[in-house]
Amino acid sequence: MSEQKSENYVEKPPSNLGRRLIIAIAAGLGVYIGLALYANITDLSHSFAAFQWGYIPLILGLTLLNYLLRFYKWDLYLRNIDIRLKPKDSLIIFLSGLTMSVTPAKLGELFKCYLLKRTTGTEISRSAPVVFAERITDVLGLLILAAISFPAFEYGKEALTIVLVPLVALIVIVKSRKISGRLLEISDTIPLLNRLSGNLRMAYESAHTLFGLKNLIVATVISIVSWGFECLAMYFVLKGFGIEMSVLLATFVFAFSSLAGAVSMIPGGLLAAEGSFTGLLVLAGISREIAAGATMIIRFCTLWFGVLVGLITLTLARKRLARSEYDRTGCFF
Repeated sequence: MSEQKSENYVEKPPSNLGRRLIIAIAAGLGVYIGLALYANITDLSHSFAAFQWGYIPLILGLTLLNYLLRFYKWDLYLRNIDIRLKPKDSLIIFLSGLTMSVTPAKLGELFKCYLLKRTTGTEISRSAPVVFAERITDVLGLLILAAISFPAFEYGKEALTIVLVPLVALIVIVKSRKISGRLLEISDTIPLLNRLSGNLRMAYESAHTLFGLKNLIVATVISIVSWGFECLAMYFVLKGFGIEMSVLLATFVFAFSSLAGAVSMIPGGLLAAEGSFTGLLVLAGISREIAAGATMIIRFCTLWFGVLVGLITLTLARKRLARSEYDRTGCFF
């Protein structure tokens, strides 16, 4: 009976995700209004008027390349723990998860695990470490990109170290069965966690596999390349404003600001990422209005473009997802 309660506790449908998404969008609007006021609305409108909008398809194309490589990593992770899907179904679930990119620490991307549960029956406790591993290797990739490019900027070395140390410690803990085993034993003595004992152990086994040395190296390399495309998108955003900034400096600005948003745990990194983008660009000698305009464009072409792609995918694929669940259980989605 306790095992059944544990299963239901973890694998119940996500709630209030739609409301949280609306709240995140409203918060985003507030952030961009604040940026506009900081830059002076009149000056900002002039900078937008001078922007070469022909760069937008290229910027969005680079963002799509990021998504495709990250999809490959997602699918690779699923196969590593013997979860096999038709490529189209795997892509649909991955893209649908982008809808929840504006949730705290992107935890709403566990929505992918929920969709996986509904369509294949895979327990969320088994697949959730895939999302966890995605986030860890994304941060690792961004850290490496920032570390490679930080000589182009005077600031940020100490902040990168602060992020790197706990990240490495976390990976070491997951890879150590002795340490993790002890932590799991402790969790059995904690009232709120002991109900999840079986699920925590299942999640740990998946995480231990995903953080194998080969998997970690391959996934991190994919992350470096995929996020490198968005760093390049930052370069073209600035070029659209007539700013001749080096690719190396644009890479640092994007990677460091994305890390700031990730470690802030704020939905979508809102405010933390925007503040870092604008602040670093101003420190690099760029005017407020162009720094704020560049921040808005790169965020709309990355974060919010992803949310839009996710919403469109989820809307168009809803019948297919429902049919997959019906084929598996005899019940509609």
